[in-house]
Amino acid sequence: MDLARACRDFDDLGYVRLPSLVSRDEAHRLRDLIERRYQDVAARAATDLDDIRGGVSLMRMFECDRAFRDLLAREPAISLVETILGPDCHVISQNALRTPRGKGIVNWHIDDALFFPYFADIPERFRAALPLPCFSLNVMIALSDVESIELGPTQVVAASHRTGRVPEFRPMLPSGVTATSLLAEAGDGYLINSQTWHRGAQNESGRTRYLLTTAYGRRFISQRFFPFLNYRMPDHVLDGADSRVMRLLGRHEKGPYG
Repeated sequence: MDLARACRDFDDLGYVRLPSLVSRDEAHRLRDLIERRYQDVAARAATDLDDIRGGVSLMRMFECDRAFRDLLAREPAISLVETILGPDCHVISQNALRTPRGKGIVNWHIDDALFFPYFADIPERFRAALPLPCFSLNVMIALSDVESIELGPTQVVAASHRTGRVPEFRPMLPSGVTATSLLAEAGDGYLINSQTWHRGAQNESGRTRYLLTTAYGRRFISQRFFPFLNYRMPDHVLDGADSRVMRLLGRHEKGPYG
């Protein structure tokens, strides 16, 4: 992968594709692990642990199996992430989306707060030339073939991270704004800036769609592991982890705030 070109595309468009980030066989295995956790009676009943949210999102997948933990540092995605966010970045969250027919995260949104509202006051013809740091992003991996719009692909609005606006959490885009559907084969990945307008279109097919999404942030962006204040990383997640994975999970060197 040409890191410099991928960074330019990411900066310009707010997203970049990473074909064949994992093999089809690995994608199928990860999909089976997600389904096993979704069908786990204990996980479905433990509402106080926030393991499954809204019947679609499975949280903290690195706790589920080492296969998910080791994906945190998968190349070439992690080198691109560290180039964009810095060598001391870390994981914010790692969730799986299991989207059956009739479901989807259909409202257009950005992740977290709007970082650059002042861009809305800058004429559009000047925005592309202005430097725009990225503070957080998502690495998404399709674990199912998503070959058509009926499967409910991830959709993005190119360059929307430079608008200085949020999409008002609605399923319809404003007139004149067009979406790009990120059709994919199982194992394909893509990076999406947290400020890029995106959504998961409704699945209208007869197949369940599986997607793994890992959010990364700069060092000063807080990690989001429920229950937050009292969260403790399970010992089995840390066993055998190398220094890079440990840092991604939150083991940092001392810094300005401690």
